Amino acid sequence: AGDGRARLNEMALSSSCLIHFTAEKDALKQILVENFRIKYCRERPRLESHSFDIRVPMVSFCHIPLSQIKNHLDSYGCYGIGLTKDWAKNNGLNPVMYLEQRCALSKSLLLGMRSLVQHGLSQGGDPDDTFMTGILALQDIFRHVKNYEGALIRSNGSSQQNYRFSDEREWRFVPEYDERFGILRPSAAPDLVSAANAWLEGMRLFFEPKDIKYIIVKDESEIHEFIEHLRYAKGDKYTQRDVERLTTRIVTAEQIRTDV
Repeated sequence: AGDGRARLNEMALSSSCLIHFTAEKDALKQILVENFRIKYCRERPRLESHSFDIRVPMVSFCHIPLSQIKNHLDSYGCYGIGLTKDWAKNNGLNPVMYLEQRCALSKSLLLGMRSLVQHGLSQGGDPDDTFMTGILALQDIFRHVKNYEGALIRSNGSSQQNYRFSDEREWRFVPEYDERFGILRPSAAPDLVSAANAWLEGMRLFFEPKDIKYIIVKDESEIHEFIEHLRYAKGDKYTQRDVERLTTRIVTAEQIRTDV
């Protein structure tokens, strides 16, 4: 317990890593073996009075020290993996752009999107390359936008009003924009959704054992289980030395709640 507190206190002073959280133990085990899968996640940005409901292909992380994530555990789950900021930069992750719904920048982004669409409609016929480049660039920016605060809707259907998303300091990995990895809407045709998911199926966001700063599990009773899981996975990814090093990086959500 003393060693665990020391590790937590050391980590609490640092925000030099990014954490991906999950509510499922098996999901964390899968990440440790298969790396990160890219999935379409639902986003509901609001610009002025206009609301969007979109699906963005991503893997998301928060950039906050352990001393500040107690509430985050309740929102997103008690399992997580922390990776170095150098790994994040080398793999093209970027902080999201937080927007206040009624700010001038929100108005400008909405105006830019509407203007491009109106311009394309006014030209008639097939859109030219300049128009399509502008649309794709704006949509790419839009994949990295999140409201400063709003309603947090959890996977179990519960919600929390006036949740301050900016407290998460979110970073995202989003595939480079093209027609395959764009934005999906709920009204998208089923065959388009199936094709988009098929394109993502084989894509991974890779990391090496040396990139892992720490592994978060729910409570102390699961530590041995995860050590054995790492040993099981080591034939493909982890050497015995990696396993030994990573066992010192395991902390529990229980420790975070009580010791930090």
